[in-house]
Amino acid sequence: MPSRRTFSLVSASVGALLSLAFLLGGCTRAHQPLVPPAAALITFPPQKAMESGSYADFLAENERALRECVGQAGCDVALFNLGFTYAYSQSPYRNPRKALEYFSELIKKYPRSPWAFQGQAWTALIKENQAAEEGQRQLQTNLRNREATIRSLRAQLNRSRAIDVEIEKKERELLR
Repeated sequence: MPSRRTFSLVSASVGALLSLAFLLGGCTRAHQPLVPPAAALITFPPQKAMESGSYADFLAENERALRECVGQAGCDVALFNLGFTYAYSQSPYRNPRKALEYFSELIKKYPRSPWAFQGQAWTALIKENQAAEEGQRQLQTNLRNREATIRSLRAQLNRSRAIDVEIEKKERELLR
């Protein structure tokens, strides 16, 4: 049976080997800072509107920016912001059709922009959501139709039972 000291040495060696493996594998803080430098942070333009809830100002600001940019830098951001304003469920201006129009224009005019890639993601989500909503409407229509059919069949069954009761009464009267 190994001594307590041997177990302690083996345990320390295993710990050192694991630490070395993590260090070489890039799994320690020594290789990756926990907080990226400020320059690496990318701002999300709609964030201020989301935090403050001032979508009217955000919408007006981006409509103005889009009118004034005319092919210059920043047009892609303005198009994205307008699409976002109409796509975001918390926005009082939510209008998926308009959002798709802005995202489509963004993707067409600025296909290499990082905002165009985000616009593609938003477009896919909006279309998926619209398909799901249409599917839900279809299911609700089918459910209402089936419920109407069930009510009609129950009424028919009740009429049939009433007829059966009448027939039984007449048979009894005839047998007496």
